[in-house]
Amino acid sequence: MRHCTVGREAISDTATMSKTTLQIPTSLLKVGMYVSSLDRPWIETPFLFQGFSVGDEELGEIRKLCKTICVDCSEAEAAELRRQMSQIQPVKRADAEISLKPQAAPARDPVPLREELAAAKSVHANATVVLTDVMDQLRRGRQLSVPKLGVVVDSMVDSVCRNREAITWLARMKTKDDYVYGHSLASSVWALVFGRHLGLDKETLKTLSLGAMLLDIGKTRLRTDLLTKAEQLTAPEIKEVRAHVEQGIAILKESSGMDPRIVQMVKTHHERMDGSGYPDGLAADAIPLVGRIAGIVDTYDAMTSTRPYAKPKSTYDAVRQLKGLSSTWFQRELVEQFVQAVGVFPTGTLVELNTGEVGVVVGQSRYRRLRPEIMLVLDSNKQLRSDFSIIDLQTKHDADGPESVQKLWIVQGLEPGAYGIDPTEYYL
Repeated sequence: MRHCTVGREAISDTATMSKTTLQIPTSLLKVGMYVSSLDRPWIETPFLFQGFSVGDEELGEIRKLCKTICVDCSEAEAAELRRQMSQIQPVKRADAEISLKPQAAPARDPVPLREELAAAKSVHANATVVLTDVMDQLRRGRQLSVPKLGVVVDSMVDSVCRNREAITWLARMKTKDDYVYGHSLASSVWALVFGRHLGLDKETLKTLSLGAMLLDIGKTRLRTDLLTKAEQLTAPEIKEVRAHVEQGIAILKESSGMDPRIVQMVKTHHERMDGSGYPDGLAADAIPLVGRIAGIVDTYDAMTSTRPYAKPKSTYDAVRQLKGLSSTWFQRELVEQFVQAVGVFPTGTLVELNTGEVGVVVGQSRYRRLRPEIMLVLDSNKQLRSDFSIIDLQTKHDADGPESVQKLWIVQGLEPGAYGIDPTEYYL
């Protein structure tokens, strides 16, 4: 089993941020303030990360690009900024003329993870049943039932807007029965989480989610033995598998009123920035934004899934490989934002601490993605613990006091199912 290692030195102790977030005009922005979101997509800016402290250079760039931004500040600073804003006219900006129009993404989830898990479990189960039925109907030569999938997507969007972690946890709990079904549903979830991170409105999130769900719809027209083959494919078989893109487009064209962005996603999700993709060998800006997003979510889920010909990678290994493919296969800025959205150690993944203990990630820190909340499951001898205590590596507090947590850090991200652990047994 191959593990990835994250050294202790890789974890930076960023300053604890205030919990007050305020939208202000950029005219009131000052050096030293912490910007948490913009009034335009981050991918349209030179800033690689969502959230940073403003320096002299960044101040000028932000004022050129934006009219309003959100800053994190203390209550006293917020009160002073509100007083200043009351004395000036609010500045408004027309939506940018792009295919995906953003809104400011909320800093916090309105519903706690544990509370949303029950609802998300029902949403995910229903989505699995509906998607399986739709795919089976297509394999029998029937037409695509877009309305059925639309209802499923609506409920998924609502769940992700309430809490972005709950349904992603469930998306990782894929069965090994049918890779195509599980991959389609999980890709839809990653697209949703990514879109929410970018601040997209609900209607656009629905389009993005449905498009990701249909990326491999053309595979319903391929031979089952070809999709389940564990050995290396021959040249003719590779050509046959790649034809699933054209097959998918044909299926979509049989459905009236299909959003053209969904057609774009299916058509271009295997195109690559360096022109090495298929079917048309498009490169760079010739690939539409929705296609570039689709390529990333499709590849990420494939890497972290059990496939007939490959074992799943840990989330950390998948993220590392995605970053290695930046600027060749994928747009660097989009990869950076995707990593920010899903996390290096996402909720529901297994990790090993420097003590040898193994746990399940059950919560994320917005500012310190390498220090999540962890439910300890195995002790240092890899034996099942008598209690499953939760420690927060970000706040450095647990039942034994802060000193013990200060000495803890993640050293390995583990592949799904490592040590026979099923996270759903301990948290769902």
